[in-house]
Amino acid sequence: MHRKSLFRAVRVAALVIVFPLPLAAQEAQDRSVPTRLTLDLATEILLLRNPTILRERQNIAIARADVVGARLRPNPEFGLNSENYRLFAANPGPFFQRQDLILRIGQPIETAGKRRKRTRVAEQEVEVAGTFLQDTIRQLKLELGQRYYSAVLAKANLELAREVLNQFDEIIRLNEARYRQGEISGLDLNRVQTERLRFFNDVLDAELQLRNAKTALLELLGAADLSADVDVAESLQFQPLKGELGELQSQALATRADLVAQRELLERDRRQKSVEEALAVPNITPFFGYKRNEILNTVVFGIDVPLPFFNRNQGGIARASAQISQRQSEIERVRLLVQSEVQQAYQTVQTQEERVRALDASYVPSARRARDIAQTSYRLGALDLIAFLDAERAYRETLRSYNRTLFDHQVAVFQLEAAVGKEF
Repeated sequence: MHRKSLFRAVRVAALVIVFPLPLAAQEAQDRSVPTRLTLDLATEILLLRNPTILRERQNIAIARADVVGARLRPNPEFGLNSENYRLFAANPGPFFQRQDLILRIGQPIETAGKRRKRTRVAEQEVEVAGTFLQDTIRQLKLELGQRYYSAVLAKANLELAREVLNQFDEIIRLNEARYRQGEISGLDLNRVQTERLRFFNDVLDAELQLRNAKTALLELLGAADLSADVDVAESLQFQPLKGELGELQSQALATRADLVAQRELLERDRRQKSVEEALAVPNITPFFGYKRNEILNTVVFGIDVPLPFFNRNQGGIARASAQISQRQSEIERVRLLVQSEVQQAYQTVQTQEERVRALDASYVPSARRARDIAQTSYRLGALDLIAFLDAERAYRETLRSYNRTLFDHQVAVFQLEAAVGKEF
């Protein structure tokens, strides 16, 4: 792991795990979103403030509460009986002196290790809840990367649209000077001015896309003000992926959270079957008490034992066995799904890398050279307006396609990270 990634992991762990959760959540709610966001900082805010993550964390608290309940012993039993009072006699006598009173206190004792076994089931549920939280974080990090780089893409397209519009405004000023000197007609000037609308609309559309992308990003980060002015610090860059498909699939099968969660659920189901088998053994309840009749005060004691002649929890054991088989099939399904997602994501990254390299090596430089030549030729009067506009549009579309390809490649990398369950 790189030093930067290690530092980020330690910092996030300190914020999320070391501090008590309610305090961390309160601090996150009081914290405003910075005006300049890096992807690392956005990830930290996501972990602290995203409502879905905060909700999933409560499942861990619920599971821990179940552990507390599972460790408790059965409550003692108290009984008070009255016998032999002559209610229908002509002279029954004093109520408390003419009857037998029996006071009894018993303590159920769980047999076959029921308390220990159900505690192990509850403890396994804590592990399951923690793994499902990690899987939620895995999916939300993918969503964050897509939304963050959607804002980066919109920002790059806005810069491109403004560049093209500024260059075209220079051409308009040039034609206005030519018109005043009588070198071109008013019709030619009007055509150039009319063409400006297309590039002006590109700027407006890019501004709208950027605002919407920022709003979607702030919503995912749990910001109170979705109209806050934030700036994304990253840029569209190309970095080839390092790693072999077989190695990535092995990592995914070993560590991906949803597959790990299914394995932990299988262990939970096995422990639950042990509990169901223990429930077939009846508990015993020793008791001790005091008996008072008209003449004597005596001690009573004994033991209550249910006789498991008919109900030996056959249904619970059969259900637990079926759930184990069902879980094993689910693990196989998820395993195949993980392998498929990793392979598809890896192939997508490879294809996007080929597109980026092709645009970088040939198409973008060619479009830029053609645009520059067209601008120079048009200024010198060696090129007509139609040819110039064609070169300008080709440059704009090629650069927009290049930005989109860089975005698609970065998103494909995020998808591969999510499929593997590991950040590169």
